[in-house]
Amino acid sequence: MKKYLMFVGSAVLMLALTSCGGNTNGGNTEAPQEEVMKDVKAPTWEKFVVVTQEDVTIYKAADETSATRMVCYEDAESDMVDIVHNWSDEPAPAGYLQESLLVYPDGVYPCLGEEGDFYKVALCGLYDKDDEVGYIAKSAAQEIKPEPITDAMAFNKNCSWAHLRYFPDGKYKNMVIRTKYDELEGECINIGRLIDGVVALPVKYNIDCYDNTEIDSLQVFTEEYEGGEYISMQYPSSLKYHDDVDCSLIMDLAKLSDEQVDKLYGLVVKGEPEYVEYLYFFPTIESEYDRFQSFYAK
Repeated sequence: MKKYLMFVGSAVLMLALTSCGGNTNGGNTEAPQEEVMKDVKAPTWEKFVVVTQEDVTIYKAADETSATRMVCYEDAESDMVDIVHNWSDEPAPAGYLQESLLVYPDGVYPCLGEEGDFYKVALCGLYDKDDEVGYIAKSAAQEIKPEPITDAMAFNKNCSWAHLRYFPDGKYKNMVIRTKYDELEGECINIGRLIDGVVALPVKYNIDCYDNTEIDSLQVFTEEYEGGEYISMQYPSSLKYHDDVDCSLIMDLAKLSDEQVDKLYGLVVKGEPEYVEYLYFFPTIESEYDRFQSFYAK
């Protein structure tokens, strides 16, 4: 379920970049993030297509008689079931239920080419292997162009379930911090970069966090489990975001001091980036909350 939520949640919860108040220089002017984020580059996709019809099928080949894309749900009585994707000519994994995967309007895919009446698309938006491809009928989609994301964009303000902060200069120049809330998984913070108009968020550069009314500073908690350790962070209620109806689900990143940004950065940014979530902005999509779309690649 986590794989599925990362895709859906990101497409729905992504907010426009907006410069936050306060000192964004992060202390001195050195840029330590370059050392660990220098290998995070924007992908080379040049064209995208957007689905324009309901219940659209993804085919394995440029042929409507070919196998179709399927979604397989773990057969378990839980809200946290695992979800995988395969093709209709492949058996479902043992212990999984299988059904057709149908995509809907405003879903965007990187286009890798055209074959007859079909667009060849990358399925990385489904968080599958980055080299997997599928085909969508041209009659069910059309080409669409993204617009570079800039620090001046403010199409959506921060809300009770998502918040994003951009650092235009200083020690953490071009760094982006995102926090978002999910009903099943709670709040998670990601750290990434703005690269050539695209927000790149390494999937592993994240940490779960929770508010705690009994503390007055950021606190780190470590839990040992078989195979490793789980690290989470708690923050004081003074750092919570409050909207017009006083609904508070997440941290207000604008309230973080330079020292708190340093601490958060030290906790999150470690090791090779590996899979990266790329956020693109498509201004012509009708639904405001679908204009930001996520794709994954290594």
